[in-house]
Amino acid sequence: MPSLRNPVGPLPASIYWRRRLVVLAALAGAVVLVSVLAFGGGGGGKQASAGSVSTPVGSITPGPTSTGHGSNDGTAGGTNPSAPAGASSTPTPSPSGPPVVTLPGGDGSTGGSSSGSTSGGTGSTGSGGSGQAAPNLPGTMSLAVCNAADLDLSLNSNEQTYAASQLPLFRLDIANTAQSPCRIDLGQKSAVLTITADTGAQVWSSGDCPKDTSSQWYAVPAAADGPLQAAFGWGRTTSKPGCTPGTGGAAVPAGTYVVHIGINGVATQPWHSFKLAQFGS
Repeated sequence: MPSLRNPVGPLPASIYWRRRLVVLAALAGAVVLVSVLAFGGGGGGKQASAGSVSTPVGSITPGPTSTGHGSNDGTAGGTNPSAPAGASSTPTPSPSGPPVVTLPGGDGSTGGSSSGSTSGGTGSTGSGGSGQAAPNLPGTMSLAVCNAADLDLSLNSNEQTYAASQLPLFRLDIANTAQSPCRIDLGQKSAVLTITADTGAQVWSSGDCPKDTSSQWYAVPAAADGPLQAAFGWGRTTSKPGCTPGTGGAAVPAGTYVVHIGINGVATQPWHSFKLAQFGS
């Protein structure tokens, strides 16, 4: 077609060629623009769609410590009391069982290595280090019964205020001011833990319904060797004397309470006050 190669008109051919180039450039630009609008925005749409779907982050909610079930005895384990500097932490008492007792040194029988334990104990410890003591060991039974005048008792708790999910745990330190070791009975019939309200009314007592009335003799080291430590738990419930079915075991409300401990033959009865917080506080 001659008219395409050789433009016909009153103007020079170069002007017609420039007009054709401008038209072609405009057409090419339009094609590019349409392509960008049609296909260029697709990736952004997918990205926005993907970004709109969020994956929830799993959260770890710490569970409460064991609250146990209400029972007439009300004893239960909990976290260990904070031990003073240089002393070992006390293992958790088993529910309704005798106290867990630790010695600052030795093997629980004032000499030699222990090879076993009687009912109620949880094992012996190696000589030369602190650890859990077993009751009624032969070495312990060979000692004289402690003179009450030589004993210095102190009572404390592992927390001053307990949240609704926490169980109180109490530690009794028994210091012997004499130069020779002696033995003391910490069985449930001899060592009685009592909880009272701040009004003085009794709330719970380990003596109301003891599970085991046998003697649990432990060696109290001489003055230079540090105190004997015993841990007692409470399940935050009431109790009634005589183990009568259907009595006791009710949960106690928040408030201020006082723990007392009495040991047969020992006039001193240490006490310690603590608080139970409201639920959710």
